[in-house]
Amino acid sequence: MPIFKHLASCAAALLSLSAMAQEKPAQFATHLPIRTEAAAPYYRLSVPLAAYLASAHGDLRDLRVFNAAGQPVPYARLAASGSTEEQVKKQSLRWFPLLAREDAHTATVSDDGALNLTLRQGPDGTLVQINSRSGSAGKQPAQQGGTRLSGYVLDASQISDRQAVRALELDWNKAGGDFQLLDVESSDDLQHWQRLARHVQLARLDYNGARIENRRIELNGFRDRYLRLLWREPAAAPQLASATLEQSSSRYLAAPLAWSAPLAASPGGSDLKPGEYRFRLPHPLPLTKLRLTLPPGNQLLPVEILAPGRERRYWNSLASTVVYRISNKGREWSNSEIPLPAYALQEFVLRVDPRLNPLAEGPQLSFAVQPAQLVFLASGEGPYTLAVGNKEAKDAALGAATLVPGFGKPDSPEIVSASVLEDAAKNGAQSASSGSTSSVAQTADGERDWKKIALWGVLVLGVLGMVAMAWQLLRQMNQPAEK
Repeated sequence: MPIFKHLASCAAALLSLSAMAQEKPAQFATHLPIRTEAAAPYYRLSVPLAAYLASAHGDLRDLRVFNAAGQPVPYARLAASGSTEEQVKKQSLRWFPLLAREDAHTATVSDDGALNLTLRQGPDGTLVQINSRSGSAGKQPAQQGGTRLSGYVLDASQISDRQAVRALELDWNKAGGDFQLLDVESSDDLQHWQRLARHVQLARLDYNGARIENRRIELNGFRDRYLRLLWREPAAAPQLASATLEQSSSRYLAAPLAWSAPLAASPGGSDLKPGEYRFRLPHPLPLTKLRLTLPPGNQLLPVEILAPGRERRYWNSLASTVVYRISNKGREWSNSEIPLPAYALQEFVLRVDPRLNPLAEGPQLSFAVQPAQLVFLASGEGPYTLAVGNKEAKDAALGAATLVPGFGKPDSPEIVSASVLEDAAKNGAQSASSGSTSSVAQTADGERDWKKIALWGVLVLGVLGMVAMAWQLLRQMNQPAEK
């Protein structure tokens, strides 16, 4: 039942916090200071590669965050997530006026849509000139009436992705009216038109130095090469000053990778063949990519990555590709990265085709991991420290929904970005035996007994309360229904 699942989750969280509360900074070999630039109830950061390398476990189960008093604070560990980038592009269009016959008696304008075109031939269909006459092509307007502007044809043939068009923005001269009412149509041959938008209301109002305007026509993409604007009241059709299409596209940006320094191959063994090089990491890490350092000059190397099977004498192919660098007349083509399926690897072999192997002194490989995200509660005073390197530590990470009320919702508590100090991450870890850490540990040890007793008391009371709630609930469920 949901109630029991919730109680079990709460009990697990209490036990996790209880075990974590007994830990001290001195029990962790590596300490990385955290930079927090703004006050907030929660902070979020990317776990640096230094923490992965210094951790006693590749899954970061020994990761902790301590406050200035040496007390661990609650945290959640999240998978890395990318982002979506929205790109907006604007492009101006050429336009051509459309003239219609005006009846001298009724002062109305008629437009039968017939166009006499002068079109310069070209592979892209670019529109050069339009001669528009009322009535059938070749006939002159009636003498008792004249012609008046009724609309425009816009040339969108140069727009590469018309399906990505989101809006058309118009501007007109000052002589144009305050309100414009028009229809928008599209065509691929300037003869057959289909309506895109009807009764579009545009406005531009100026009063006492202030302006209120709406010059934007929302569109949801179109396929045709040309647009036509037809004013509902042709007498109010203005002289256009600009016509601009707005295209919108989005692309997914993967979370940035954390790259290591170049790593030399381990000493060879009897099981390695020519062109094979073994690499070994401190512990299994979820490698996402490898990067091979290529010698100078033009290079092309077919490579393969092998991972050990269940029996050490057998190796399984994990990835294969071609790395290269080719230069020609100031231009360079290159690919030095080898994608991996993010398996946890501690040992692997790089196999280079021995016929094309220029790595006489052995290869240099960098590896990358997709760093996890860490969210922690700003409990106690800062500065905060990220600690790893404890073989005995158990995983104490909470679920994000447990740590942050309403996580992921607009009304959830604020989470501010933080970061690990770059110098500390690059230069490795601070020793657990440093003076500041030792003094914190001594202070915490002096207060250990009474805090430990109080914590266990709260834990026992919490568990007993949950047991009582469950027992009461079971009693209510087992009582016979009243008739």
